[in-house]
Amino acid sequence: MIFIDRNKEPKPTVLVEDADDEHLAAHTHYVVEGNDDAFNHKSYQDKQVKDALIRLFNGKCAYCESKITITSPIDKEHFRPKTKINTGVGPRIRGYYWLAADWDNLLSACAHCNRTGTHDIAQGEPIVAGKLDYFPLSDETKRASYGSDLEEEEKVRLLINPCVDKPEKLFRYTDDGAILPEQGLDEKDDQKVKTSIETFGLRRSELHKERREKWIDVEVQIERIRRAWNEYSATLDEDILDRFHFEMNQLKRIESDDKEYLGLVRFLVKNELSDIKNDIAEQN
Repeated sequence: MIFIDRNKEPKPTVLVEDADDEHLAAHTHYVVEGNDDAFNHKSYQDKQVKDALIRLFNGKCAYCESKITITSPIDKEHFRPKTKINTGVGPRIRGYYWLAADWDNLLSACAHCNRTGTHDIAQGEPIVAGKLDYFPLSDETKRASYGSDLEEEEKVRLLINPCVDKPEKLFRYTDDGAILPEQGLDEKDDQKVKTSIETFGLRRSELHKERREKWIDVEVQIERIRRAWNEYSATLDEDILDRFHFEMNQLKRIESDDKEYLGLVRFLVKNELSDIKNDIAEQN
């Protein structure tokens, strides 16, 4: 998971023009009229919203970073569920219907992360995972309601929002494809990372395998870079320096925004290329 700057993609026009009226209509449906059946939210289903989400997240799942536009349609995911909320304790409660057409509440997600299902994992028994309408808080008394802001609830949110949090500072990875909480996190962030890993099913075996393959690809490229740099440092041969720059550009291609599993790539590059980057900085 990586940070996504939502400001790089303009809010779709349909959400600017229709959101407030639709949210008011949903409030009337649920609260004023006392209906229990689900309100038919339409604005977020507009094609321009889907297209904007594809651009914002580069065709990838906001949670697991797998490319989804090639093999299946994206799920227009409501980070805070619009109809019902599974709090993890007791029966489901009414959802955040007033955020159904809120641009800040919409993400792209793959079916595996967004819908509940059973998944094999690398080691151990299969797990049931998928966010669906799950939205846990560490303090249920801070749950936001219609007309209130989210400031207090944000402090007790237990799922990582890739457009708000900085996932690159929260996760670490291993060479076999495992995803884990970064070392040294405080208790609050550690709990948030663990809850997110389990909720989104980020330990599922398919992801584990893909991350392991990505680790190998990046390791191979880093070794090419390291070899070229060491040769250049020993000889100061400009041709070798050109090869070094070529290999660095190849790594940049692996790190481009549209590539999968950038969280792992950035983690590995940060931990294994820092010495070379320091050497270059000192020479300059």
